[in-house]
Amino acid sequence: MKQLKFYISKIRKQKGLSAKKLSEKAGISSRVIDRIEAHSVNPRLETMCKLADALEVPITDLFSYE
Repeated sequence: MKQLKFYISKIRKQKGLSAKKLSEKAGISSRVIDRIEAHSVNPRLETMCKLADALEVPITDLFSYE
């Protein structure tokens, strides 16, 4: 079965950002980011757009379907 995988943590760390700093840049609570990175929640499209903007990457870089 294919699963949606998120790469937010990997990209965030490559850019030298803490989860708190990313949450501030994206306007999203750090708790939400923690839950997304732990794969315990599937984020809304709006949230993914905010994260992509804050990380300065295309939204397609944030996930894959494997």
